[in-house]
Amino acid sequence: MSRRIPHLPRELLLLAAAGCFALAVFLALVAVDVTRWRTAIPADDVRFAAGAPTSGWRPATLSPFDAGERLLAVGDDVAFRRMLRQVRTSRLLDGTVSDPKLALNRTELNERLEEIVVRDPDPVLRSRASSLLGVVSVAAWNSAPAVGSQQDRSELLLSAVANFEQAIALDPENDDAKYNLQLLLQRGEGLLPTEAAAGRNPSAGGKGSRGAGAGSPGSGY
Repeated sequence: MSRRIPHLPRELLLLAAAGCFALAVFLALVAVDVTRWRTAIPADDVRFAAGAPTSGWRPATLSPFDAGERLLAVGDDVAFRRMLRQVRTSRLLDGTVSDPKLALNRTELNERLEEIVVRDPDPVLRSRASSLLGVVSVAAWNSAPAVGSQQDRSELLLSAVANFEQAIALDPENDDAKYNLQLLLQRGEGLLPTEAAAGRNPSAGGKGSRGAGAGSPGSGY
């Protein structure tokens, strides 16, 4: 005697079909977003290098919940690129900071850099961010009034030294951080406490050297 196969209710079949259709649409939108992300980031990199306006390294997306971005895990990469854009607008080489907006820009830049150093999973990006924090401290020292507190100015230099050292610890191949550290130790002679200025073999090329002698020469800062 054959066993009768129960039939599913029509409503349940329609519901399952609708769910499958919705899933297919969602996956199609995610695929489109992934393609847009992979195109937008390199294109904006080229624009940024050329000094042209960028889209902010974020394409127009279709899928909900930022699914394409989450799938590619590009959030940290985008944050780092936006930080680099802010480095450019902060005009760190400008020794005079009379514009309040510029001062606020540098403060925000400092916060973005610290966020990357603390949270980014990539030690190379964290190293670069830490090195830039050192550059920000040097820029703040350059723009600080010469008649100001000598202790405050010395703390800015000590902060720069610590950031360059941290950058090297995170990425021993960071030659920019090595060179900047060596340059700072040389130029800060007499301004830095003795331990910071010569406490860990600042001579170029020595064993365990932290400075320019450990890497390729560059322009510094």
